[in-house]
Amino acid sequence: MTRKGSLRECLMVAWPLVLAMAGNAIMMFADRLFLARYSATSIQAALPAGLTAFMAIAFLQNVVAYSGTFVAQYFGAGSRAACARAMGQGLWLALLCVPLLLATVPLGNLLFELAGHAPDVVKEERSYYLTLVVGNLSMPFAAAIAGFFSGQGFTRLVMVANLIGNATNVLLDPLFIWGWGPIPELGIVGAGVATAFSQFLILGILIVAVLRERHLSTSRRRRVAFAWKGPLILRIARFGLPSGGHVLLDVGTFTVFVFITGRMDALSFAASNIAFSVNQLVFAPLMGIGMAGAIVTGQRMGDQDTKGAARAGRNCIVLGWIYILLCTIVIGGFCDPILRAFYPHNAPFSYDAYLPLGRSLIVIFLVWAWFDTLNIVLGGALKGAGDTRFVMYWVAGTAVFLWMPALLLLYWLDFGIVSLWLTMLGYVMIAGGGLLWRFARGQWKNIRLIAS
Repeated sequence: MTRKGSLRECLMVAWPLVLAMAGNAIMMFADRLFLARYSATSIQAALPAGLTAFMAIAFLQNVVAYSGTFVAQYFGAGSRAACARAMGQGLWLALLCVPLLLATVPLGNLLFELAGHAPDVVKEERSYYLTLVVGNLSMPFAAAIAGFFSGQGFTRLVMVANLIGNATNVLLDPLFIWGWGPIPELGIVGAGVATAFSQFLILGILIVAVLRERHLSTSRRRRVAFAWKGPLILRIARFGLPSGGHVLLDVGTFTVFVFITGRMDALSFAASNIAFSVNQLVFAPLMGIGMAGAIVTGQRMGDQDTKGAARAGRNCIVLGWIYILLCTIVIGGFCDPILRAFYPHNAPFSYDAYLPLGRSLIVIFLVWAWFDTLNIVLGGALKGAGDTRFVMYWVAGTAVFLWMPALLLLYWLDFGIVSLWLTMLGYVMIAGGGLLWRFARGQWKNIRLIAS
């Protein structure tokens, strides 16, 4: 029998999520690679518009996704019927997200106008952003259903659904970007259309799977699970809002960073965007390990095994650092070929100037990845225990009151892109250290997310 919270248990929950998130990363990597080959303007517009769209959905999706933490704790407590009820309330929250998400379209367009990017970049940012928002409408619903399965440890289904959707996106990208036959050339909008199609496909797969779930096999059980339950919705929102706030602040400050780099020269902006695209390949699978930390910690807290919950958090850090070691070896060894693949064919700067700058930025993010492991994994474990407020407050304190002032000061003093990236390294180190201190102190062990 597998020891609760052991490295084996964490690995069994984590590896499908790692592959699912890796699929997401490869999909976005392919989007950026295709767009880099399409035009320099498109690759410059892709990251700001993509980040803004992600920021728009991140808060709402993570509030909904917190229903999956309730599923994990109910599963640990042995109540499968309560797992279905938690998912049902997550779907109600997802429905409330639709008008809120659509309302971000004019706000996003205003942000692009204020960013000071070139007019042709702003035009593509606005088009890409609108397409992504439409595709994102499916994501809160998918998050609620995915949380139902992953919270119970059934992460392979989530992996399969995501990999099918991601593969579809990659196949459709060249078709819609360059056009073929009756399909017109859509450029950056085509990349957004492919992404939207894949997201709705993932939701469709999850809907079919949940309707076949034995706990929802009869109309009476479905009515019970999907009926509005105000107290449970409010409790999910009480803990989910700080969880979503943490992600919003994290992504929001990162988006500010990207928009500031967009005001720099073309070489610095392009090299920074391309390095971030490579970084996404590292970051996204690590999110899968963080999700596993939240799931296993939540399950152990559900059965009131605080020692097992602490063990799960520690073992997920070990998994994260093993993964980062592999990434450091691979990306460090193939740095030049990766940068060469992303070099735009019509770039307004030379390859000789681009290559050393790209190398420097990749080295910086490979260093901060070791500290970001603490942020992602321990942030997930603390959220799985219900300690969402501390995670949000700590990120707000370090990002808004430390990182942003340092970033703006160095930008005002015209220090250059490498110095700006080093401010992010400092932020990640401080944020990760604070979460490690909180986890070690153990106050989260006293939080009761669900009734006994």
